[in-house]
Order: sequence, then C-alpha cells, then structure tokens
Amino acid sequence: MTTLAAASPSGAAETASPWARDGAAAVRLVDAGAAREPGARLAAIAIQLEPGWKTYWRQPGASGVPPRFDFTGSSNVAEARVGYPAPERSADEDGVTNVYHGLVTLPVTVTPRDPSAPVELRLVADYGICERVCVPVRAEAALRLDGDAAGQGPAADEVRAAAQAVPKQAALGAAGPVSVASVRRAPGPAGVVSIDIVAMAPDGAEPVLFAETGDGDYAPAPTLAGAPKDGLATFRMTFDEPDLPKSGLKLTLAAGAQAIETPVALDEIAPSP
Repeated sequence: MTTLAAASPSGAAETASPWARDGAAAVRLVDAGAAREPGARLAAIAIQLEPGWKTYWRQPGASGVPPRFDFTGSSNVAEARVGYPAPERSADEDGVTNVYHGLVTLPVTVTPRDPSAPVELRLVADYGICERVCVPVRAEAALRLDGDAAGQGPAADEVRAAAQAVPKQAALGAAGPVSVASVRRAPGPAGVVSIDIVAMAPDGAEPVLFAETGDGDYAPAPTLAGAPKDGLATFRMTFDEPDLPKSGLKLTLAAGAQAIETPVALDEIAPSP
C-alpha cells in the first residue's frame, strides 16, 4: 500500500494550485522545488478522495479506468514524467485491481525547455473513482513553477516522500534487499501458460507483486504461492492462452517501505524445469 497521509482540500497549501473538486474527488498541482535531475523541477498531481472511494494505478487490473494525464497545454515544458508509487491490491467480485485510497500523490518530474525560465504547468486529468460504482472524472489544474526556493511546507514534503516511494529500476536478478530473482515457465494445462516468479524481500516484510505487459497493458495478477521462506517468495501467474506477450513483462515488487520495477524480456524467462 502506498497511499500517503490524508490532508484536507480546504487547508492552506504552499505553492499549490486550488483544488478542482468533482464529486468525491479533488485534484491539484503542487510545486516541490528543484528535482534531483539537473535543471528539472519536482511537482506532483495530488488527488484527494473521500473515505470509501478509490482510484486506479497506471494499470488498473481486471477492471477499472487507467488514469490519463495530459500536460500538452503547458508552456516551457519539454517533458512531464509522472511517477507511480506502488498501489494497493484489491479483490472483489469483479476481480483483482490495483488501487489508491485517501490522498494520492503522484510525483511529476518536469524538464523545462529553458531551465532559466519559469514553467507554466497545465494539467488535464482523466481518471476513474469508485465506491460501489465507477465514475469517470475530468479535472484541470494550472501552476507556475518559477524558482528553486519554492516548494516549502507540508504539501511539498508529501511530494518528496512520494518521489522516494516510486519504485526504483532494477534488472532481473540484481542484488539488493528487494529483487526479482528469477522468472521461469511452470508446468501447466494445455492451452495456458504459467510462470513462477521468485522474489527476494526482507524477512518479516510481506511482498506484493504487480504485473503488466512490457507495453503497460493488462497482465494477470500474480498470486503468492505459499508463505515466504528465508526471504524468498514465489508468485505464480497464469495466462489463459498458449503464449506470453511478445513485449515481455514489467514487474513491480513492493515489500515494506521498499519497491522496485523490473522489466523482463521473453528471452529472460527460463523454460520449464
């Protein structure tokens, strides 16, 4: 679960746009000052949901609406890259979905065309919110980013915490306290393909694995196959078709406060034992 601490949309906020409310959700942009990348700025899309409501990760899962964030109306922006902290896993009668609750803070790394000039950041957000029934929402927000001294206060602190929570890139088999150790085809019935994913996570931390295709499309939710042992956990995915996606997989592994994102090409998936 990576939903950050809630805050009231009516509260004062430093270097943030006004909240744009629609029903059970409100959206604003927040300026957190200079980014780690030279010349870039750190901003965020903040979505405040009322209790009991949820919105979706970049890949919703079995149902739901993927968010779409459009910054093309901005000025002096070469790129606005949205980061996604690992979501929560939710299961209901519609299947397994990947969601956020409460205050959702999605960091945005903004690369100006001219780093010496102000940035006019303009957002059109299309996303879904659900309680029992899903509702599409469109919101617009605008914010001027014009100085490294900006981005002070609790709202900016939330942005920096969210940026730290975005999964770090890690290659398959890379060393680390959290890693995807191996991906292997598993024996299964005719007409389907199953794979086993072995993940490493600190003892006592419950690992959660999210999957997409390499193109970011839907992939079945990995399920934990037994309790983790000696820091290793095995997940299984079963595709109801005889072939894996040609684009491979993108796996997001979260355990405790740590999260990584690992791309897996088809030729990195070992054959069945």
